Amino acid sequence: MAVMLIDAYGLAVSSSSRAAVDHYDRGVRGLLSFDAGTAECFRAAVEADPDFAVARAGFALALFLDERLGEVRPVMDQAHARAADLPERERRHVEALDLMVRGRVPESGALIAEILKERPRELVLAQRLYFFHFWQGRSADMLALTRGIVDALDGDSFMLGLHAFALEENRHFDDGRRLAERALALNSQDAWAVHTLAHVLYETGDNDRGAESLPPRVQPCRHLGYFRHHLLWHIALLHLAAGRYEHAERMFRSVFAALPLAIASDLHDAVALAWRLDLVERPDPERWAHLGARAAARADMALLLFHDVHVGMALAAAGDWPTAERHLGRLRERGGKGRNRTLPEVAVPLLEGLHAFARGRHAEAEAFIAPIEGRIAEVGGSHAQREVFHDTLLAATLRAGLVERARPRLERRLAKRPNPGHYWASVRLPAPGGPTV
Repeated sequence: MAVMLIDAYGLAVSSSSRAAVDHYDRGVRGLLSFDAGTAECFRAAVEADPDFAVARAGFALALFLDERLGEVRPVMDQAHARAADLPERERRHVEALDLMVRGRVPESGALIAEILKERPRELVLAQRLYFFHFWQGRSADMLALTRGIVDALDGDSFMLGLHAFALEENRHFDDGRRLAERALALNSQDAWAVHTLAHVLYETGDNDRGAESLPPRVQPCRHLGYFRHHLLWHIALLHLAAGRYEHAERMFRSVFAALPLAIASDLHDAVALAWRLDLVERPDPERWAHLGARAAARADMALLLFHDVHVGMALAAAGDWPTAERHLGRLRERGGKGRNRTLPEVAVPLLEGLHAFARGRHAEAEAFIAPIEGRIAEVGGSHAQREVFHDTLLAATLRAGLVERARPRLERRLAKRPNPGHYWASVRLPAPGGPTV
């Protein structure tokens, strides 16, 4: 039996190597801070102690998140085998991550919830459950989770950042900003806390302050990979909302046009920004030639519904209709076989509406999306990310000339936040029963 050492969160781990545990702690910090070198930290822990099962599970998780999917299963199998004779804490930790990478997310989530009742400082597992909720649009569950464990981790910047974003997604903007600032005072490289500030500034309509204040916040986060691009996407979104369309276009060219888009998040951000630029009447077919090709290369990857929808958006906007129709057909087929009703009942009609919009069939797009508008959250992501779907519905309604349906949607859009968006604020509808005003 290995010697029991203590990790950075006060949890006992079965390893006789302090060096291995130090590497493991750096890997944990990497997971929590979106460090591009996370997998290598866990690899170093395993090399220092080949029997360190929890580190092997962390390594498998990091490979999974890096989408190095072919490497995940052998590493996790080794972790599982080495955990068999370890204390319950480590066995259950490994089991929860094993279930996750196998795609058995409901079972993994249920196990993590049970673990956190006993050990709320299991922040790696808490972060996984948090993102399970996030990718199902369950913001209230995110907040319930963080409220349940925040006191056990008071003073930890990563915990504060997680809690801050959960508050923001539940529209507690002042509390979310305050906690994010507290997290960054403790750790200027807490990228998730920076991310929370980006959301708060956008959702409160503070576009100019956000565009000015976020770049210095992002600058210290030099350890980031794809998540740096996501933070830059948020800055572009603020410029777009403020009507600085040329600046947003330049950011697309400088950040996303040059990326290989090998990570799903990069593709999502690039597609969403390009689609938004089209919505505000700044089209560029060259953007979609690049994005369509990258989406076609990922069309068979079943990751998340959020991913599926963005792949379909890119294929449709690029005019690659053979691939777009095959992709949509596969989603319909999956929806007919699985138990997840969000796929057939929300994601498929949403994508059908996006296809129609890309073809210029705006009344048809409105007819597909309007009935599921209240369920769009189920495809996952944040309020800011999902706004592109609601804005597409609004644009479709306007372009189809459905004035009486467009009016309440536009009013809701304008009332959503101060400085709701330069483009939407400039829309003029005919007065009821009268000429255009």
